[in-house]
Amino acid sequence: MPSFFDALLTGVTNTFSWPGILIPIMGTFLAMAISFLPGIGSASLMALMLVLTVSWSPESVLLLFGALVGGATFMGSVTAILFNIPGSAPSAAALLDGYPLGQKGYPRMAISCAATASAVGSLVGVIVLIALLPVLRPLIAELGPLERVLLGIWGLTTIISLPYSSKSKAATMCLLGLLLSMVGSDPVSGLARWTFGSNQMLHGLGTIPALLGFFTLAEIIGWGNQKFNQRVTVRPNQPADSVRSGINAVFKHRWLTIRSSIIGTLVGMVPGVGGTVAGFVAYGHATQTADDTTQFGKGDIRGLIAPEAAIDAKDGGSLLPAVALGLPGSEAGVFLVAVLLLHGLVPGTPMLTSQLPLTFTLIIALLFSNLLTSVIGVLLAPWLAKLSNFPLERMALPALVVSLVLIVQLNGQIFDLITAIVFGIAGYFFKLHNWPRVPFVIAFLLGNFIERNLALSARLIELDRIQPLQRPAALVIFLLILISVFWMYRKTKPEAETEALGAADTWIAAPLTAVCLVFCVSAVFANYSTITVVTSIVALLAWIVVTAKSYVGAWPSADPGIHHQGADSSTQTIAISSSPNLHLYLLLAFPLAIYLLGFFVSLAGLVFCWLLRQRETSWRNGLSALLLAVASAGISYFLLIELWNVILPTALLAQLLY
Repeated sequence: MPSFFDALLTGVTNTFSWPGILIPIMGTFLAMAISFLPGIGSASLMALMLVLTVSWSPESVLLLFGALVGGATFMGSVTAILFNIPGSAPSAAALLDGYPLGQKGYPRMAISCAATASAVGSLVGVIVLIALLPVLRPLIAELGPLERVLLGIWGLTTIISLPYSSKSKAATMCLLGLLLSMVGSDPVSGLARWTFGSNQMLHGLGTIPALLGFFTLAEIIGWGNQKFNQRVTVRPNQPADSVRSGINAVFKHRWLTIRSSIIGTLVGMVPGVGGTVAGFVAYGHATQTADDTTQFGKGDIRGLIAPEAAIDAKDGGSLLPAVALGLPGSEAGVFLVAVLLLHGLVPGTPMLTSQLPLTFTLIIALLFSNLLTSVIGVLLAPWLAKLSNFPLERMALPALVVSLVLIVQLNGQIFDLITAIVFGIAGYFFKLHNWPRVPFVIAFLLGNFIERNLALSARLIELDRIQPLQRPAALVIFLLILISVFWMYRKTKPEAETEALGAADTWIAAPLTAVCLVFCVSAVFANYSTITVVTSIVALLAWIVVTAKSYVGAWPSADPGIHHQGADSSTQTIAISSSPNLHLYLLLAFPLAIYLLGFFVSLAGLVFCWLLRQRETSWRNGLSALLLAVASAGISYFLLIELWNVILPTALLAQLLY
């Protein structure tokens, strides 16, 4: 068995030898390019590489997958900073302050700050991992379902504690996310739950279609209309906006960076938690330890540093349960475990003893990829920042076509497309009326994780297999939850609820209250589990209260529209439009068109109508729009049918004709 330092030296040699170094470099660039496309993420890329690298040696495979994990994290935050669209679920934390920083005229600072925080986070994560690798295996085994439940709840408490203008909105959105995460099959009994007779809903609402819809499609609807029905202010780059200022900000708040990195590493070590929890726990820590929280959510650099450091540090921490226990600590960890098993490497004691050099090869490749990604991010920050001034309406149609094709490619189901469109329209209206979207998304992502582990914990307690008061890790996490809640109320001021609910909010709250009522009644009469019934009742009561408050706040009601105020000469204010959004109607009609005409004909019609609205009416413009529509459908057909072998349902018209 090689010694610890001999194994570490072997891992360094494997990573930086020639031509082995080309593998992590290639993997890093590939992961960066794919992660810059919102919604695709590294999971699809890793699944593809899992098949293509079956014949590779274990060293080469671990070099590649270490780079794929490290290269994907930072670039997902770039799209969040520039376009308010996270490239992956963990990058959603970068939306809170990264995007406002870019809108205030500091895109270079935001990108370079994120890159630097990512580098520091990954370095701290790997150092902590290497230092604790020999002793943490027995400790990880102690983190069971009870501890995972408490970690998930800890993540949710950080969401509510964020400085939103309306705490009631944040709380109700969080409950709605938990409710929708329960759609599908009960994790204990396996019985259908809120599927309304649809077999496609038995597996729940797809996470990737939901995220693509809630962020990407929602933004595209707004881009295509060129303006949201709210005051949107675009500022030119500020004199203080520079790459150096972003780098300096990380070292100015060095203790926050280090603390957030340690938080990310520790959370990443817990199997099944992932980077989403790590990012928001670190963000909550930043808000709770700050003296002045008034700028959080409005472009506070600390709100970007904390989650970025934690998310990259999480990558190092998540390797430990994967190699030591065979339990994935994140989505990427699933593929790492699959790679190990596929190449005859057994997670557990062998990976920490006889195969320790391969473990260090994976760790060093991850660190190299993270650092390379950050260096490239800093170097490209001035050019990436220019994209923040790019006219987004020009990106709307290409981004829409790519998103629709990718959604269909996932499972070949039109139901995924319907899910994405419904979430997209909901996300558009939430943003339009200033309802916080992040609490909904994080609760939706964590809901199934919390429910599964809560049901398992309850069963184990019932069988007297675990004693909560005798589990130190659970008590520590519970204490952290209490501290977070106490800190939240201590920091909350009476004037924090600055935005009163009004008539415009009634149009959001009333329909969602009706949805919660349907869910609650069906849960009670169908004898769903106690957890499900309690969640639906609490969600219904919360939405009834918010609806009542918004209805009362509307009388006497001023004009709910947002009036333009004068702007100084340093800003450019986009005008408000109350005209109907044709793009919204096109997306609403798209699923019905697919059912009648098929996906490719409907896609061509969508592209044709979209282009006609943006151009002056003439036969030349009509012909060019028709050619682009046919080309879009043709390329989509080649990708889905010929390349990916996706089987799509036959259109009703085709069934009638043939």
